Amino acid sequence: MKKMTRISGVTLAVALTLSLTSCYNDKVIDKEIEANVSFSADIQPILNNNCVACHSVGAVNQTPYWTADVSYETVLELIEEGGIVPGDAEESELMEMLNFDENSDNPMPPEGPMASINISLFEAWINQGALNN
Repeated sequence: MKKMTRISGVTLAVALTLSLTSCYNDKVIDKEIEANVSFSADIQPILNNNCVACHSVGAVNQTPYWTADVSYETVLELIEEGGIVPGDAEESELMEMLNFDENSDNPMPPEGPMASINISLFEAWINQGALNN
C-alpha cells in the first residue's frame, strides 16, 4: 500500500509539473508571436508551404493566383479586396478560412486544419498591421 501511494504521488507530481510548464510555455510562445511576427520570416514560408499548390497555374483554385514564391505584393490583393484587414484579424476573411471548419463554404487549407502555431502567427501579423517586414 505504501509503495502504491508513493507511485501515485510521483505520478501526480509529474502530471502537475507537465501541465503547469506546458501552460507557461504556451504563454511564452504567445508573447513571442505577439511581438515578433515578420512577413518574410514567418508568413511568407507558411503561404509558400500551404497555399501555393492550390493557388497557382493549373491548380483547382486559382483565386488568388500566386506563383511559386509568394511575395508581399501578391498578398496586397487580399488586403485590397478586404480578405485581410490590417490591424483587425477578427474582421479578416482569411482568419475565418484558416480557423478551419469543414462545414464552411471555403475552409483553408481544404485538406485539413493548418497548425495552430501558423494560425496564431497569421492572427498576430494581421493585428500588427499586416506589414511588409
